[in-house]
Amino acid sequence: MRKIIFFFIMLFFVYSGLIYAQNYELNITNPNYQKIIINVYNLKSSNPQLASKVKSVIVRDLNMSGFYQANDINSTINNPSDISGCNYGIYGSVSGSENNVVLEAVVYDVTNQKIVIDTKITANNFAWVSHKLVDNFMLYDTGIYGPFESKIIFSAGSKNVKNLYIADFDGENIQQITHYNTNILLPMWTTDNEVSFTAYLNKYPSVYLLNLSNGHVRSLYSASNFSENGTYYKNGLYAVSINKNSNINIFLVDKAGNIVKQLTNNNGITISPYFTPDLSKMIYVSNSEGSPQIYSLDLGLGVSTRLTYNCPNSQSPAVSPDGTKIAYICAGSDFSLNVIGVNGGNNENIISSYYLDSPSWSYDNRYVAVYGSIDSKDGIYIINTINGNFSLAIGANKLYSHFGGLDVSKKIN
Repeated sequence: MRKIIFFFIMLFFVYSGLIYAQNYELNITNPNYQKIIINVYNLKSSNPQLASKVKSVIVRDLNMSGFYQANDINSTINNPSDISGCNYGIYGSVSGSENNVVLEAVVYDVTNQKIVIDTKITANNFAWVSHKLVDNFMLYDTGIYGPFESKIIFSAGSKNVKNLYIADFDGENIQQITHYNTNILLPMWTTDNEVSFTAYLNKYPSVYLLNLSNGHVRSLYSASNFSENGTYYKNGLYAVSINKNSNINIFLVDKAGNIVKQLTNNNGITISPYFTPDLSKMIYVSNSEGSPQIYSLDLGLGVSTRLTYNCPNSQSPAVSPDGTKIAYICAGSDFSLNVIGVNGGNNENIISSYYLDSPSWSYDNRYVAVYGSIDSKDGIYIINTINGNFSLAIGANKLYSHFGGLDVSKKIN
């Protein structure tokens, strides 16, 4: 994947029912904040294997959040007063089958000696009931709903052949969705049921759309020797980076492949369009002033403003769902995940490593999924932008030795 990153750098130079107790919000911005300890007990069930899977995901999600230390306790609880040595205890039961899982769960506040969540959750797979429980607990505990009811689409495979996969936000339930013998790169959710990607299906890199319901693939734009990105705008229009007149700029294209409007008119290379949620601005990357940097185009005024300055190569911008922040990669002697305000300023380094690529926000505006190498392990990581906690969601292995981009979906009901 490092070679893919450098390819783009070189391109610039070359070309359910819940019972809650009273809610409160944690001071989770405090750098000295200590993780809350949660004991997760065995879930009673006539299907212990299924119950164990549900419990395992609960523990995994809680630890991945970066706010909690979840302990896997190998015992059951009959009376919540027996819970000790932690801030919260989670217990309950699991019934149903692999395709119809029912989780009845209780969260007990040990300090205040009261039940804060008592819920029954039903879903068609074991991981999803766990995700819902953890998300609802995070809502109670932090005042913000958790991030785990979303999907990551990512490109992975070998150096010369990569396909698209979909997984839960924590890396569970990985499913391959394309089967090509070439590189399928830069996937992006355009709607809940459609993704765009860039591929070498017809000699040159071009943008395609994939319908997830029926598997139908259609070309979005291929009338150039280079086009990439397929960012949805509105009214059936997509922002696509296209090579025209020896410069790559961003155009609005309809589904028939017609160019409707040119959005940028820069010399050099202009790529990676990303719209703010209110569609007032388009964030993008351009090397029009030298090195690749991030800009903001006011779509009403048609005026662009440079946002990044103190980085050799700024790339892969992603706007947070609330429209207030931009995550991006600063590439220099090493790679860092940075966050700035949507209008620039307040630049914050979240984490640095040997390489990082393709940041994408979770729907709760707190987490960024990113591909990289952290602690000498390659893969897709979930990074808490509040406290810098990171967790490996999908590790590189023989199947996923190389990655080619990722994107996180909106909340899936």
